[in-house]
Amino acid sequence: MSSSNNTPIRVADLSDAVYVPRVPSSSATKAYAIATKPRPSQALDDNHNQYVWNRVAAEPTVAAGPTVAVESGVCPSRLGPNVIEDRFFFEPEPDLEQESSDLETAEPSRQSVTSLEPLATSKVWGIHFHAVDMEQTLDRLEQIIETRRPSYAVTANLNYAMLCAKNPRLAAFTDEAALVLCDGMPILWRSKLNGTKLPERVAGADLIHRLTERCAKRKLRVYFYGASEGVAEKTANALKQRYPKLIVAGVQCPPFRECSSEEIQSQIARIKQAKPDLLYVALGQPKGEYWIEDHLEELQVPLTIQLGASFDFVAGNATRAPKFMQKLGLEWFHRMFKDPTRLAPRYLQNIVFLLQAVRRELIDRLA
Repeated sequence: MSSSNNTPIRVADLSDAVYVPRVPSSSATKAYAIATKPRPSQALDDNHNQYVWNRVAAEPTVAAGPTVAVESGVCPSRLGPNVIEDRFFFEPEPDLEQESSDLETAEPSRQSVTSLEPLATSKVWGIHFHAVDMEQTLDRLEQIIETRRPSYAVTANLNYAMLCAKNPRLAAFTDEAALVLCDGMPILWRSKLNGTKLPERVAGADLIHRLTERCAKRKLRVYFYGASEGVAEKTANALKQRYPKLIVAGVQCPPFRECSSEEIQSQIARIKQAKPDLLYVALGQPKGEYWIEDHLEELQVPLTIQLGASFDFVAGNATRAPKFMQKLGLEWFHRMFKDPTRLAPRYLQNIVFLLQAVRRELIDRLA
């Protein structure tokens, strides 16, 4: 597609246009695939797995909303180049006969996350943390995305450990994560007493930059969901400015009030239509984790990560502590000083939890 004449992009009707190959992950979807006669753009293999091709509908229609011009094969918007807000562009229609032949002969290339090489873990206060540094984390997350299976990673600090101790559902959610990262100095220090030591703190506020940079280089699509009004958009803009090749699949800021089922389904539909490779979630703890758990299979996003306050840091709405305070484990004090009304009660609970955890461990060792 060319932008030489600034021709408005025409978006195909989504009911007739399908995107990347996918395999049904639930028995209900497989049953539907068996009972439903495939359209020309679909095919069933011998195991009744439904495959679809990325093709344009026969009668394209102009999408509702502001006109979006084509720029180098990408749909720009008010968020800047390569930022796509619920709008799509299509590859040229493929040779369906050739693709059908390929499907019959090709070996399945997807692998399960569980088939990846196991990582060493270190158990700290009930949570099994994976012993990885930042570079190993990035490599692992890229491998997880490549499996194309809906998975999620967790960045856990002292507050998260406290929440897991109080909420069995959150603890179970964490146990099922594809990757659990140490995002707190007390956790890092405590791991030194274990047989397996955690190599370093992998903070979500650092990870969002490093992982976004990796996605930009690999041309992976990133979606931003959550935070306060306008923050996700500012975050996408800031990261796009820093990593110009970043493809932003979309941005959403859901209301803080409880959403109706219709609103939730609309939000989910927008994410599914954008087809992101990576979904950043910023809904707070444990709300964000429960949201991921509720919608993981429906979304079918290869990797989802809840990053909490990281959006605010990237957007410039909050500042991180100086490096020396981070290394001394005093970043919490810096944040509390900046927002005492909201954060002082939380950190007081964290300190109580930490003292109780240390007390229990001392009693167990002396017993």
